Amino acid sequence: MSRDILKICLNACLVLFFIMSSTIAQTTQEKIEQMRIRRTELEKQVKASEELLTLTDRDISSKVNSLSLISAQLYERRKLLESTKKDIQTLTQDSVKLEKQLIVLQDEYELCKNRYAQACRFFQHQSHSFNSVMFLFAADNFKQLTRRFRYIKEYSGSVENLAEEIVRKQVQITDKQQEIAVLKEEKIALKISQSVIESQLATQEVFQQKIISDLRSKSSSLKNDIAKRQKEMNSLSQEIDRQIAQALKEELEREEAIQKTETHTQTLRRQEKDIKLTGSFENNKGRLPMPITGPYLIVGNFGLHNVAGMKEIKLTNLGIDIQGEKEAKARSVFDGIVTAVFQQGKGLIGVLIRHGEYISVYCNFSRVGVKKGDNIKTKEIIGDIQLDETGRTLLHFELRKETTKLNPSDWLEN
Repeated sequence: MSRDILKICLNACLVLFFIMSSTIAQTTQEKIEQMRIRRTELEKQVKASEELLTLTDRDISSKVNSLSLISAQLYERRKLLESTKKDIQTLTQDSVKLEKQLIVLQDEYELCKNRYAQACRFFQHQSHSFNSVMFLFAADNFKQLTRRFRYIKEYSGSVENLAEEIVRKQVQITDKQQEIAVLKEEKIALKISQSVIESQLATQEVFQQKIISDLRSKSSSLKNDIAKRQKEMNSLSQEIDRQIAQALKEELEREEAIQKTETHTQTLRRQEKDIKLTGSFENNKGRLPMPITGPYLIVGNFGLHNVAGMKEIKLTNLGIDIQGEKEAKARSVFDGIVTAVFQQGKGLIGVLIRHGEYISVYCNFSRVGVKKGDNIKTKEIIGDIQLDETGRTLLHFELRKETTKLNPSDWLEN
């Protein structure tokens, strides 16, 4: 093997190097793309929520609504900020890891170069006094000839492998350098985004405090308004409990009547169908779609909680309140059967949908397009949500397992 052949081999490897070095590691690209998609979704939610913010100073009730909306919007913006900080931290950790890998690769690259140089020098020195053809024909027998041929081949191959290894290390080093550059660029962009979000948060928090101060100055009126809201919530909760109890009673009576006429096999099949539906619902915990179309904000949380900024004023909510855009519609969170369509007071309509053992509850409709006994699919439209006295499109949503009250936020995709 001559130096010219070695040169050709090395040049071929260098061509491969230039082709391969144009590609950044796929894992880094995918990770950054996933971060961007997640952040884009959060940014869209924040932007959409801004369009829902229609403030009015008409009365105490309007101010409380505005406070709930701003508090919900602050929550979304803080979620975006936390996600951004987490992404920055991840990129920092990845950069440190890549820097360490780069140092190791550069050391290995230098080692390969030195070994290749030594091999070339040895080959050049031997070529003056070594004739491979004569070396082969000087063999005493065929077996020795075979061994000498394999020796020459392995020696030539080892030099080629060293050249290829150098190119591989060059490709890896270039890829790592590109990955680090991309991560640093993304990190700079995220830090700028973080600064903007923090500034927006500070502005909104000041505005929130202004509303809180204004409400505190009208403490008596505020307490009356909260008491009125709590009374309405309690009344609605009692009606929902009554409707669920009635639906469960009717279902029990219907099951008893069916069992008298159907065979044992039919009973088992029906029960298996209910169990399957229940299991499917449970398997989708945390992934159920929001029960409202378009942009939304959760302005009323589940359970006992304080009115934002006022520890002394509390509200109990057995579901969640979701504010949407005007003309937003309510939709089913899962496949099921409509078990009740009822009047909830003030001319509003409520709907119960059964999903095996689980029941989803939708309130504050002006009009519904379903009736008792209808089969309904996931995301199928139930009806139109009524605007309240302050112009809000507010859906009240509850979730039960039979009579046990569940926190819908644990089940919905958010």
